[in-house]
Amino acid sequence: MGRVRVSRAARARGGVFCGGVMAATGCGLGLGLAVGLVAGGVLLVTYCLLLMDVDGGAP
Repeated sequence: MGRVRVSRAARARGGVFCGGVMAATGCGLGLGLAVGLVAGGVLLVTYCLLLMDVDGGAP
């Protein structure tokens, strides 16, 4: 079995996606659907900015 190679950008995508899903789900269950959607939107913007920073100069 070969070792699975994961790039830094892929790790950033996976981590931010999982964190965003967890935070939005927690807000949605605990505080109501509107707050969950707002938190999900803010995290999506953060996700896009992080990917631009991490994956910008990768060959």
